[in-house]
Amino acid sequence: MNKTLLCNLDLLRRKFGGLSEDQNKAIEEFRDTFLRMLDGFLDRQKNQVIFFSRDQNSLNNAQEAFDSAHPLYGYSTREQVKNLLQEGENSEYLIVSNKDVDFQMAVRFRVLLVIPLWIPHEDRAEHYGITVDLPEQLFQFVQVLNNHNFWYSTCLIDEHSVVLSLMDARYKKYAWTTNEQAMMQNFEHLLKQGRSRSYYKILLYHFLSGMTNTDLFDDIELFGMIPSSDCTLNPDMFDFMQQIRYIKGKRLPHNKMQCDNLLIRAFPKEKAHETDSSIRAQKGPEVEFSTLYLNEEFADKIQRLRKAGRFNVCIFDDYMTFGNSFNAVRNILTHLGANKIVFVSLGNFGRPFERWDYDIQGNVFDIGYNYRLISKTQLQLDYNYRAKEEVAALYEIYNGE
Repeated sequence: MNKTLLCNLDLLRRKFGGLSEDQNKAIEEFRDTFLRMLDGFLDRQKNQVIFFSRDQNSLNNAQEAFDSAHPLYGYSTREQVKNLLQEGENSEYLIVSNKDVDFQMAVRFRVLLVIPLWIPHEDRAEHYGITVDLPEQLFQFVQVLNNHNFWYSTCLIDEHSVVLSLMDARYKKYAWTTNEQAMMQNFEHLLKQGRSRSYYKILLYHFLSGMTNTDLFDDIELFGMIPSSDCTLNPDMFDFMQQIRYIKGKRLPHNKMQCDNLLIRAFPKEKAHETDSSIRAQKGPEVEFSTLYLNEEFADKIQRLRKAGRFNVCIFDDYMTFGNSFNAVRNILTHLGANKIVFVSLGNFGRPFERWDYDIQGNVFDIGYNYRLISKTQLQLDYNYRAKEEVAALYEIYNGE
């Protein structure tokens, strides 16, 4: 899928006020690289670029300065861009800007925002947008967006639930390339020790590149994550989820919540990697039922969404082995009448998905509800190994020399 880049006019500037001569010289060099790569990118593929600004005079001046050497560039006001996004298929567009106002526009129209860090940029845009340090990274990322067609694994659990994974977690034996192995190995270290955030960034970009090329997430209203065994929320995983929620323009039920997550763990449970896998497979989701419940602060919003037929939920987790956590949450949400449930694990270990169906009775907004097993089915995941290449490509973008 080819893209139309909607670029803030600041990307054409050679200098900015308040910066030193050396800083502006570096910005001019970055700009020249950006223009050279943009021209080649437009020549090679059926992509388009539109530079925009709120000021028509600035656009006129830019067009006069660049038209002869760069005839493929388009120019529009910010209001015209908004009209374009209002009418178009927004997965075709990518906003490249350094402005908070353009972050707000991206959220409103559900378009990805990329922040070029080589020019001055505003705080909110940097925090919630996708950041790139270099023009080379920008165009490599757009290339990944254009080519992304694969989740590593998918499995249709039932008529309204699906689970997908972003990468193969078995780096010691099954990695295709050294980049993929390094990516997965460092991600494992991150999960255990919290040593680096760059790997979450890579997986976030991998997820976003897939999200823009499918309508699977278009109608998702609520986002949540599985709490850790010790009841805490992994901060990097939480930020991952929050960025997706902001990009999709979905608000929390209200301000100043005691807990911003949809799911709460009442008390610690034994960590998965410290329990024998055969025991975990045998116990299934019941160990999760005994500790996991829904955040009551979401109850009113869930009721409104259910009445409107829009009770659509996306749940994130780091690793998936048998799917016990997802099974527990699926049964809880199904009990409440969820219309659609999408589970996303960042990595999986190549095991079949064990579907456990329960009859649940009681209040799932607190611990102590009752559950009775109805049936159990083993489901096979569908794998697409081309996703390994995409993970390796993103690793190269953000860790290459």
